[in-house]
Amino acid sequence: MTSVRWASLATVAGCALLALVCLVAMLRGRTWAAAPGLVAVAIGFREVRVLQRRSN
Repeated sequence: MTSVRWASLATVAGCALLALVCLVAMLRGRTWAAAPGLVAVAIGFREVRVLQRRSN
């Protein structure tokens, strides 16, 4: 079993939580929440790709 990169895993979890909060805010009519939500999703996807590359 490979070692877990806890910092990257925490980043992905934090980005997922922030994206969910921004999604709820957008659904309630706050359009400004789209920008930080998209940034959080982009950072989360980047970290997932880093984790996948390091596992190979």
